[in-house]
Amino acid sequence: MLAVSLSNFVSNFAGAGFSVATPVLQAQFQKTPSEVNALLTFNFLLLGLGNLVWVPLASKLGKRFVMLSSMALLSFSLLWTAKATTFNSLLAARCVTGFASAAGESIVPGVVSDIFFLHERATMMAVYVVMTSGATAVGPLVASFMVGYLPGTWVDFSWLCMALAFFCFLCMFFFYPESNFIRLRETQIQARRIHDAPHDEAAKDETTSNHQETSAEKPTEQGVQHLDHIDIDWPKVWTSLVHYDNSLKLSIAILRPIAFVALPPVLWAILIYGSALAAQIILLFAFPSLLMAPPYLFSPDGVGLIQIAALIGFIAACFSGGLISDIIVTRLIRRNKNEFFPEQRLVSLIPAFWVGPLGCIITAVVCSQQLSWVGIAFAFAMLSYGTVFSPNIAITYVADSFPMYSSECLVAINACKNLVAFLFLYVATEWVSSRGWVQVYMIMFMVTMVASLLAVPIYYLRHSLTGASHRVITRINRLG
Repeated sequence: MLAVSLSNFVSNFAGAGFSVATPVLQAQFQKTPSEVNALLTFNFLLLGLGNLVWVPLASKLGKRFVMLSSMALLSFSLLWTAKATTFNSLLAARCVTGFASAAGESIVPGVVSDIFFLHERATMMAVYVVMTSGATAVGPLVASFMVGYLPGTWVDFSWLCMALAFFCFLCMFFFYPESNFIRLRETQIQARRIHDAPHDEAAKDETTSNHQETSAEKPTEQGVQHLDHIDIDWPKVWTSLVHYDNSLKLSIAILRPIAFVALPPVLWAILIYGSALAAQIILLFAFPSLLMAPPYLFSPDGVGLIQIAALIGFIAACFSGGLISDIIVTRLIRRNKNEFFPEQRLVSLIPAFWVGPLGCIITAVVCSQQLSWVGIAFAFAMLSYGTVFSPNIAITYVADSFPMYSSECLVAINACKNLVAFLFLYVATEWVSSRGWVQVYMIMFMVTMVASLLAVPIYYLRHSLTGASHRVITRINRLG
């Protein structure tokens, strides 16, 4: 789990780190802020669209093959970035970097569904989300010192990213076995046991069958699921690469994730994730122009140090959106006599869904009035908290709702939420300059708050939405 989650960390570390180098890039290539901003926004766009390619390949050829291939491509693209001498070459390298980085965004949550039980998934998903989001803070923090104190500036940072990508490749090669497999249902397991039993025990099995059926109908308490530990043959893992699925058509695997956007829970997750991400990254991308100008006059490393606020927000959200969410859901299940339905996960939004939207209001006031940098850091921590807390619960809710189709749903979410965020980010620089901080972040407050409050009708209309979702899935399954 840590090996594959590290791929998300490296990808976002390399992607977000360039945000503090924009003044250097403007001077070196004689480009406007909007033109340099394309190095960040198009990288972000390809980070979403790449999911539409990598995940179908993972379904066809195996997750291990795709994760290793994408990390090898990421290492090459970061080498290209470090060696780029023209702006167009650098832009192309950044686009390839975004595409290569996309693999982990949807595949790693699929690994969580492969190997963890329901009551463990939010905690493990929080590890994935905090590694992904935390890198957007650690990357600029490290890059700020390298840009400020090393002669190679952003080039040296690119070499560091390439080294991390190669290290991640080695970790996955040695410690990540293929996790694609089909679980047997309980009825299939029972049938296999009966089939494998000796013939002279048939009467005994028949005598106890009624008792077995009665006990099987009793709901099991969450948290007591158990599987015997199976030792992994690591030398065999190291010599295996492709896990080919003959039953799956690649064309169908590519089309299916697009169709899953029609599911109401998936649409909601796209809105809540995309809006929260856009609110945080607009401020992140604006930091160099905001903090290095009067009245703040920050140095590049000072701009990087403000990322500590984001790390605090990410860590707090990892705890509340992961472990606390699992605890709340487990207690709800016990209160409902061990009955579980996916919408119970939405109840765990109540303690802190408002933190991100409130951060939008504070950002609007502090930045427009040029108040203390402490207020900016506080607002940034709240926005960063919002990018982990609510999206983590939304993604886990979708995975709980459609466990058999979690990979396709996550592809749709990651591709579309990056597209939603890209639309905001592409115009962010000129939007803030022309309309001001108040208008931008009041709109972001409205969008993030409405997205969070939509959880209420989703909870109370769950039966109708479940029926609608099943009809959509039935039509999708007709594709093949």
